[in-house]
Amino acid sequence: MELPHSHDGKKHVPVPTGRYVVGCTDLMIGPSQEDGCFLRIYYPSQLKDTHENSSRWASWLPHQKYVEGYTTVLGIMPFFGKKLISWAFGNSYIPVVVDAEPCTEQKFPVIVFSHGLTACRTAYSLFCSDISSHGFIVAAIEHRDGSACMTYTLEKEPNAKGGLVEKWIPYKPMQFEKDDMPLRQEQLQIRTRECSQTLDLLFKLDEGVELEHILHSPMNLGAFKGVMDLSTPVIAGHSFGSATLLRTLAADKRFKIGLAMDAWMWPLKDEIELAKSIEQPLLFINMEAFQTAPNLKAMKRFTMDADHTERRVVTLKGSVHKNQVDLPFLLPLYLRRLTGSHSAIDPVLAMELNNRISMLYLRKHLGHPVDEEHSKLVEKHTEWFYEGIP
Repeated sequence: MELPHSHDGKKHVPVPTGRYVVGCTDLMIGPSQEDGCFLRIYYPSQLKDTHENSSRWASWLPHQKYVEGYTTVLGIMPFFGKKLISWAFGNSYIPVVVDAEPCTEQKFPVIVFSHGLTACRTAYSLFCSDISSHGFIVAAIEHRDGSACMTYTLEKEPNAKGGLVEKWIPYKPMQFEKDDMPLRQEQLQIRTRECSQTLDLLFKLDEGVELEHILHSPMNLGAFKGVMDLSTPVIAGHSFGSATLLRTLAADKRFKIGLAMDAWMWPLKDEIELAKSIEQPLLFINMEAFQTAPNLKAMKRFTMDADHTERRVVTLKGSVHKNQVDLPFLLPLYLRRLTGSHSAIDPVLAMELNNRISMLYLRKHLGHPVDEEHSKLVEKHTEWFYEGIP
């Protein structure tokens, strides 16, 4: 099917492939940026049909202010950029049902997801929702460290008559891999803290602890009580999010498995000893065009001398950095070419391989049965990926 997909006049990322209809809800917890966290949870719901609930699908742009954010990070003149972003993404949807009732038929394993530079909590909605439809709860953080295209906190203002007002946090532009190391180190500290705080939050939700949900969503958070299997939490991320998960695996041993998608290793290039602090299984899925010799050299430190656990590196041939985000699925071909989202590999196949390889690895280390359909799809397309670091 030609991209982008459409249903009932709504342009959308592809529908999740698993047996569960996915629900989602946004959470902002805590009185301040330092003490709280902001995330979107994707989860298996009790609903039976995704298309029948299309009136409740989530918008891909969470707020009009994100148009300004994407205009900035794409380097487009504001007047034209806002019009282009609004046209490209303003009527785009995620085929997940907002505030759907969570499925309670079993406990589901959890994944905490960390986004890359210039992204936000919706930028990886296809990955997150597809994984969730196969029986995972995915908590996609929106980092408030200046690395998101746009984000915000809710704070009390003297003239707000006791209410909360949005305090917007724009992207902090820096020269890429130039003089930005001090900022990246500062951001990594914030990001690692936010990953641990998110896991804290998931434990509280599963225990049924009453939380102050400052977004005032109609979602009953008590519905998440007892639905999470928190015995083996997974941490995943893309690009800068992969650097984040490596730091977090070393700092927070509650996380038992790591999934690093197209890891940007530059912020960790001088941390020679970090790899020795990580004992958990770790899968790297790389996009061929993004990986450089210095990046792979830093990555290799995390795959050496790891006889105690499985460390695996898989590279998709003909792929680009944006094959793991939503962008290729929302833009026509000519705009994919202009935005660096076009790849030799079909974007749908790239995402399918990325997600199936991920789930096979996760199921193995979670002790779950192998999904034969996933194995067959991966085996059918072995010409599109290779193992190890050259």
